[in-house]
Amino acid sequence: MQQATARHSAPRYVQPLGDVHANRARWAGLGRGKTAVVTGANAGLGFFSALALADSGATVLMACRNQSRAERAAAQIRRRVPLAQLEFMQFDADSMASAVGLAAELRGRRIDVLVANAGIIHTPRTRQPGLLGYEQVMTTNVIGHARLLGELAATFAAHPLRFIALGSMSTLMLKADLQNLKLDRDYHPYRAYAQSKAMLQGMGLALDRRLRQLSWPSRSITVHPGYSVSGLTPQIPGVNEPGFGKRLQGQLQAGFAQGKHQGAVAIVEAALNPHLASAPTGVYLGPKYVSKGPIALASPAKITRSKDLHQRAWELFKEANDGFDPFAHG
Repeated sequence: MQQATARHSAPRYVQPLGDVHANRARWAGLGRGKTAVVTGANAGLGFFSALALADSGATVLMACRNQSRAERAAAQIRRRVPLAQLEFMQFDADSMASAVGLAAELRGRRIDVLVANAGIIHTPRTRQPGLLGYEQVMTTNVIGHARLLGELAATFAAHPLRFIALGSMSTLMLKADLQNLKLDRDYHPYRAYAQSKAMLQGMGLALDRRLRQLSWPSRSITVHPGYSVSGLTPQIPGVNEPGFGKRLQGQLQAGFAQGKHQGAVAIVEAALNPHLASAPTGVYLGPKYVSKGPIALASPAKITRSKDLHQRAWELFKEANDGFDPFAHG
């Protein structure tokens, strides 16, 4: 089971409170002067991460596919944070060209936080073709972000940048098949999701090790938000509007689930906590009770700590970057 472990604890680390609203005082001012990019910031975990980052004083670049949805989300953030500094940037995680285009826009400015949040949660029932011969879920959840990372590699060397990779508790429940990552056979929607999250989680952990080996000032921090569902999340017009059925389902799951405003705490904590800059290599944040609970320094699923998975994740990273590894040397 994935749980908080004392051996990973930094001496000065104090657990945050239960949701992004309760941590306003904890994060107040920590984002001032910083710029954070949040992919998929128009809904779910991305919205609450963008809200909390803006409230901390950061300028938030909302990297989203749909501009009208991003603008609705931005309006809701400004209702809660009137002085929020928000910008829309076009990003489709299912497109290499979009990743390259976003990176080109970002190179001209200082970026302090990059949150790889955008992705497919409700996976297609049948295999849909994606990039590089992979299926659509791996493409959207991993490959687009991998290309964005590669394009921005020089930024990691230039100044302290935190890359936040979103893992998942699904990595505890289903072992990734490293010989069938393209899911050419035995496709199942849940397997597609779990394998994509294992790859992104492994890539984030492997990147942090490489950054340390290169003595670059940046960190890659991997998090998982627990089992966060919309039915336990506050209603926000145009952003989160679950119907009666989802609300009922959420209440029935309340013993082992939480809202997205709670799951987002791991993301914002990873982005802003100053003490995590000196945390051990491979730092990982997740709910204390695996699927819900206060965020703690934790141990990732065993499979995502394996050298084999890290190596395969990095091979996928290089595939996304035309065979090139910009983190190979300083």
